[in-house]
Amino acid sequence: MASDNKPSIAITGPNSSGLTAWLFTALNVRLAGGLPVRVTPATFSGKIDYDGIIIGGGSDIHPDNYVAQQVPKVKRSGWLRIKEALMYPMEWLSRFSATKYDKERDAMEQEFIDYAMQQDKPILGICRGHQLLNAELGGSMYQSTLPLLQKKMRIRSPFPRKKVIYTKDNSLISDIAGDDPLKVNAIHSQAIAEPADSLEVTAKEKAGINQVIESKDSDKVLGVQWHPEYLFYMKAHRSIFQWLVEQARHTNNKEDC
Repeated sequence: MASDNKPSIAITGPNSSGLTAWLFTALNVRLAGGLPVRVTPATFSGKIDYDGIIIGGGSDIHPDNYVAQQVPKVKRSGWLRIKEALMYPMEWLSRFSATKYDKERDAMEQEFIDYAMQQDKPILGICRGHQLLNAELGGSMYQSTLPLLQKKMRIRSPFPRKKVIYTKDNSLISDIAGDDPLKVNAIHSQAIAEPADSLEVTAKEKAGINQVIESKDSDKVLGVQWHPEYLFYMKAHRSIFQWLVEQARHTNNKEDC
């Protein structure tokens, strides 16, 4: 329910870590006029009837919860890895962290996704959330982006180091963020492969990685592969949160009538 005309926005995340992402996402929601509510598996009471929902980023989705797209293995040179380490230290450091799964979080977020789709609530998927949104609705996923990149470096940075190109005219993302190509960041190692039947890809990067999914039938469903919460100093990315909050306010006002 909304508080003082501020729509309540659930922001999902993990039990441990995730504080930085929560703080930046909450900041963006507040700037857009919404009331951010942090929801983790430990604090989840079963309440899902928020005015809007953000499925946040984080650890990889458990393989039980998506269909993996089969791709050939790729052999990458040592020199390429050295260049990645020098230019994008986050990519190099990620090699020393073990893959962690959070099935409890997966299950909680699946409930939120199902609720949003059934009740026509606005929902935004960010990075992992973008992937889980597609997976829950029946799409497939690349377990690694390396086969797509081939001999290109994998960028991993909270700063805008990639350019996203729209693949469809009159898309929701272009309505929200403007017609110019978006400069985005990248903090991911997996990506969407085939979109679910109810979704469509509306933006990609040059390497072919899918960057945006939208609903074919609704203007309340959006997934982005990057982290717009860290790019709040750029109007186009603030606009994503403004869209969500406005949709949540509009939905809540209709329910009050």
